[in-house]
Amino acid sequence: MSLESFKMKKNIIHPLLAVGFINFVLTVVILIMSTTIFARPSGVQLEFPSFKEGANASGMGVEIMVTSENVIYIDGHVVTLNELRRFLARGHFRSDALMIKADKRASMGRVADILDLCRGISGAQVNVSTIL
Repeated sequence: MSLESFKMKKNIIHPLLAVGFINFVLTVVILIMSTTIFARPSGVQLEFPSFKEGANASGMGVEIMVTSENVIYIDGHVVTLNELRRFLARGHFRSDALMIKADKRASMGRVADILDLCRGISGAQVNVSTIL
């Protein structure tokens, strides 16, 4: 063979290289197809907590709200931290009926103080939500 015959085949892809590349591509496609067929959701059931409606002396659930100015409301009435402590000590509500709603700009320290009061004094299960 002469050197001139090699120069002519210079631009042609060698057939064995093309077969190897096609084999690799098909193997990857088959792997991707087989893994997506068997990929399913796990089917795990999630149970999200819900606020249990309780009743206080007036027949309504107790709602403690903290505004962005860190003002505390109990069922719509402005109270101080000491008044909240006295209210919780009296216990005129069901222990699973406390709901704390906090503004997203409220001090988390104030919300944590209220949460500690509710759990410590009344031993209640407290639900906390954020008002957007």
